[in-house]
Amino acid sequence: MAREVEFQDDDVVVTSRNPLKGTLLLIADDHAEVELQLDRETAEALMSALGAFLMEGAIGPL
Repeated sequence: MAREVEFQDDDVVVTSRNPLKGTLLLIADDHAEVELQLDRETAEALMSALGAFLMEGAIGPL
């Protein structure tokens, strides 16, 4: 079952620089913490998806 989580404006905690790895803390509706594990490839894919999301707002309303 999918779980809704929210970004709380936290920084990415870098756990390794070579290879690049880190975690991003997200908070669930029940206040449980969810750690999003990132590596360079995953972070780049997330940035691409977020960029596409933001471009949808620049195009105008649906």
